Amino acid sequence: MKDRLKFIILPGWGNDGSGKMWQYQKQHLQELDTEFIIVTDKTTVTEAAEEVLSKAPEQFIVLGHSMGGLIAQHVALMAPQRVKNLILVGTFPGNISPAQRAIFEERMLQPSLKGTISTHLEELNKGAVAPSRANDRVLLESLRACQNLTDAELVNQSKILLSAQDISEKLAAISTPTLILWGRHDQFFPMEVQALMLKHLANAKLAIIEDCGHIPSLEQPQATTSLLSLWLQMTVTN
Repeated sequence: MKDRLKFIILPGWGNDGSGKMWQYQKQHLQELDTEFIIVTDKTTVTEAAEEVLSKAPEQFIVLGHSMGGLIAQHVALMAPQRVKNLILVGTFPGNISPAQRAIFEERMLQPSLKGTISTHLEELNKGAVAPSRANDRVLLESLRACQNLTDAELVNQSKILLSAQDISEKLAAISTPTLILWGRHDQFFPMEVQALMLKHLANAKLAIIEDCGHIPSLEQPQATTSLLSLWLQMTVTN
């Protein structure tokens, strides 16, 4: 029997790495050997990428969501020969706007430092999903169930985001097949950010999921999985 390809998922900020947020995808992409790598003890993107590479196999497909997508881009730049396929979900190439920096600092880092982040998560989560589902209690509870990191771990992950530097001009060095997956109503990283990555990545395709915000795996699990499956079938070579 042919060995299954290793599929590394790098979750976004606050995700506890239990796999709950990507459970549907894991169940329906059984031809892949899925593993979650969560980085909670590093404070820079470079350190986080180095940790991922120390834990990953020699060859792998990597999917990074949000903060994990930023780390995944650094991983592909550091070790292009090891990354077979790159999937970037609701992410950015490190170009932080003043408004985003304020969110990372005031709504994520500072509450984590003060031990009050739990009181901010509901507001953050409502802003993470499509506006039409901001009061969808089932969806929001599913999202909250994925967020079980300690305050110290959230501080570190917030610092990773704040350490980001714009690497868009460097992305041309990544020639591996790349899928940019984006929810039409993502309020964190808008379309112009996705277009920037698409412009610079040498071998990238953009797929847009309708009626979806920043959390495609939970908001539109079937559409997300179908897009991943189809693109992987077209691009993965053994």
